Amino acid sequence: MLVSLFLAFQLFYSVTCSISCYNCPMEFNTFDSIITVDTIPNNLKNCSIKTEQSECSIQVIWMQNPNQTRIALVGGGERRTESDEHNLKNDILLKNDGIKTQWTNTILYVCSTENCNSPSTLKHLLRSLTSKDNFNEFSYLLVMNEHFNGTLCFFYANSSVSCETEIDPNTCKQCTTEEYIQTKPLEICSNCIMDDVIENFITYEVKFFMNNRERHDFWMIECQLPNCNTIDNSDLIRQKSNIQFDFDLFLNCSRQLTNILSINIIVFVLLTLYIKIKLN
Repeated sequence: MLVSLFLAFQLFYSVTCSISCYNCPMEFNTFDSIITVDTIPNNLKNCSIKTEQSECSIQVIWMQNPNQTRIALVGGGERRTESDEHNLKNDILLKNDGIKTQWTNTILYVCSTENCNSPSTLKHLLRSLTSKDNFNEFSYLLVMNEHFNGTLCFFYANSSVSCETEIDPNTCKQCTTEEYIQTKPLEICSNCIMDDVIENFITYEVKFFMNNRERHDFWMIECQLPNCNTIDNSDLIRQKSNIQFDFDLFLNCSRQLTNILSINIIVFVLLTLYIKIKLN
């Protein structure tokens, strides 16, 4: 009997510590519209199940100019160690690359339980997430400036992170301001960037940690117009963006799905044990 229980434990452990993930490639799940929780397809295309994964993920990218939605459910490579990764990142971006101004909104969900990136989980994510902005109001700040020089930038720091404010203006290529809210009050770093300009942009990123229900907020602007990176502009950008996540709504739904999965695993283990005993 003890041997049978040991075998059952080993089998249960191997099943629960070796996760599978949905695999629905982005190239087969790209849509020429802005998909919402009410319009998302019931069945994604070319989906399969990948076993022995380290973690699972869901990625959705919404784009404007032109409108498009890209969806991908993927695994995170072969499993080597047990993972408890469980978080969601939402990133809103408005950029000007000198050719056009484009808006994107991206979510990346990472989890580490059996089939945790299912299409039903995607719907629960979208129901639980509020992601809004009026970044298009700031497109004028992102105009490329061929006559830029560093004296146009605003310099300031109240950040615990390294923030250099004594910079030779002649080396500057863009103005920038970064704002953070983690476990401390708002931290600000305003200075300039010395790398070659690829694009001017505004972004707001929030990372939600499911295990402890924490969030980290991050805003950033890179621009080239006079005083485009002032605190006043940064405050306006924060006021014009809002990302919220209902942990209770999402985690309660996820817990129900996990309980159903756990029951199925236990039933499978007991049936396997019963068959082994009968055969012996």
